[in-house]
Amino acid sequence: MNDLVANFRKMPGPLKVLTLFSLMSALLIAATVVPGGAVVGQRRVGLEDWWTNGSGLVFTVAVCLFFSAGILLLKARRLGRLTYILSVVGLYIAGYFIELINGVSYSRDDYFFDLLFVALQVAALSAYFFLNRRVKDFLVS
Repeated sequence: MNDLVANFRKMPGPLKVLTLFSLMSALLIAATVVPGGAVVGQRRVGLEDWWTNGSGLVFTVAVCLFFSAGILLLKARRLGRLTYILSVVGLYIAGYFIELINGVSYSRDDYFFDLLFVALQVAALSAYFFLNRRVKDFLVS
């Protein structure tokens, strides 16, 4: 545990923020349980439906991958970079499947801008994780 705290202190500032995002994502699962469900689009999905129709499972898998990316970054593992990027993509894919499962849509059925946003986000994260000298130095040590 002390190693994780020491590694967190050694992280560059933006990497700390990204790591905290992934670690705090566990609260998203709790947020679907405590109030008794989730809201998908404009439709409220009750707790029982959320888990029986598969939305909860899809969401949990995506969030667990995102959470594990944060743990890998805390352990200063190089694999954490790729896991983080893939988990961000996985969260978007999970959102799409949750829309399909529940028969709602967040967008106007024109997913071009959604895909463009994801691509730009993945490109920015990739550039930061793989080109930033401070991140490289942190993950080597």
